[in-house]
Amino acid sequence: MTETQTKHILLVDDEKNMRFSLAFLLEAAGYRVSQAGNGWEALDRLLTMRNNGQQVDLVITDIRMPHTDGMALIEHLKRLHYQIPVLVITEYGNRKLKTTIMKNGCAGYMDKPFDEKELIKKVKMILNLPGRSDASDT
Repeated sequence: MTETQTKHILLVDDEKNMRFSLAFLLEAAGYRVSQAGNGWEALDRLLTMRNNGQQVDLVITDIRMPHTDGMALIEHLKRLHYQIPVLVITEYGNRKLKTTIMKNGCAGYMDKPFDEKELIKKVKMILNLPGRSDASDT
């Protein structure tokens, strides 16, 4: 088993096609991937995994989603004392949002659409895996 296969990513996005495409890409890169369609579903999955002794190494979340958006998810993670790095992906980003996200302790931020190779590079950087890039936030 490679080092990436031991890493578990929770992917949160309400756009089913985007979620499945990203999951395929991440799995092809060797990561274990779980999926959720919104923040509430993500929190439920995280709690279930925690209760079953499963670890999540990274949460990748969209910001705009129904029911519970990405910002609310990030706030809930902080309140529940989850020490999981979060990578935010959004097509609605702006300078204020990026500042807010980073102040909330997120590990990274990417605007949609993004290059698949850049996503994998960013994930490796956040997880401190070999092949990491020292490039600044995309």
